[in-house]
Amino acid sequence: MRFLTCLCLLLLSSIATAEVPRVMDTDGPALGVRPLELEELWRAGGEDETVLFGRVVDVVGSGDGTVYVMDNQLCHVSVFAPDGEYLGDLGREGDGPGEVRQPIGVVLMEGGLVGLGSGFPGRVICLNADGTPTDSRFPIGEPADGDIGVMISLQFVDGLLGATGGRLVLDPSGQSDNHAERFLALCDTDCATPLRILQKNTPLDPTGQRYVEREDYYIDRRWALGPGGLVYTAMTRDAYEISVYDRTGELQRVFGRDYEPRKRTDEDKEDVSPIINLVGRIEETVAEDHDPCVSRVLYDFDEDRVWVLEPHGANDQPDGILETWDVFTAEGEYLRRVPIPLGDQMNDGTCYLVGGRRLVVIKGTASDFGGDNAGDGEEDLEEIEIEPLEVICYRIR
Repeated sequence: MRFLTCLCLLLLSSIATAEVPRVMDTDGPALGVRPLELEELWRAGGEDETVLFGRVVDVVGSGDGTVYVMDNQLCHVSVFAPDGEYLGDLGREGDGPGEVRQPIGVVLMEGGLVGLGSGFPGRVICLNADGTPTDSRFPIGEPADGDIGVMISLQFVDGLLGATGGRLVLDPSGQSDNHAERFLALCDTDCATPLRILQKNTPLDPTGQRYVEREDYYIDRRWALGPGGLVYTAMTRDAYEISVYDRTGELQRVFGRDYEPRKRTDEDKEDVSPIINLVGRIEETVAEDHDPCVSRVLYDFDEDRVWVLEPHGANDQPDGILETWDVFTAEGEYLRRVPIPLGDQMNDGTCYLVGGRRLVVIKGTASDFGGDNAGDGEEDLEEIEIEPLEVICYRIR
């Protein structure tokens, strides 16, 4: 009742002031803390060398229970039946038909098409379910039209394809400032007319060697497509706020909760680096004292809920808990805190909702030393105990 009253007041206020509704919780989750009850369905990888994983960057599920695991290092998608049977791989590294480089995501589109997102040049390589290639599509724009950019994340819901991207805008004449352009592009499945929304321009350091974290903040892993073409995303670095936009980029509402940002250690600051380096060799990094207030956003289509992971929930967990997520209704009511009780089984992991009341966890992500924060010397690799990645699928009871 308190939520409905608050929402009605906000709606009335918005009509009077032409502002969108804002729902910011100050009382805590209405249903309290409710840990997930999980039943393991299957697992792949790990010590079992039947299936190997390099660096998992995306996991999606189909309506029939099939799971698709995108591997950025091995440049293919591993496919698993609902019972966990390994069905094979789709795609491979290369530049030919059905081949991909720097894959960043996987989407399941109409007609049984599987789309492999390529980072650069930003495109989606489309395959039939049997792996035969069909065509390539360009959700951030056709390179032939001058839209040569990097695609960083990719999602598909109800005929709408969304992708975050970036590109350098350089003026050799010096009449305008050089900058990095960031955006979320939305388009229909054919990618004929991508619409760029939530655009942000960041000035480039003239030396090309200085990275300023605050200026570089963008939504790349902090957004989710929901039903009806709505986009749920964390536009503000220093506030726990989820902004909801329609597919034209019009802000519909904002919701969130009271939050104390997570203070970083010196080691945390040393690990700061851009998701994608658009400036060249970095000699100086200006890192913030606190983490961004939102780490990830997921949409739960089983219950029409928005799942939000904040840095405390991702890092500062008690024994036995892997991560703790906040769950909101699609309208913004803060429902519950959801601890994932797998901390006794793994030290580090990344979670994905794949539909059908299923949760997939990638175990062993801390052992991935191939990313931006990797050490360069052999002694760095010798100090890292490499744990084979493992994909584990659970049913949420």
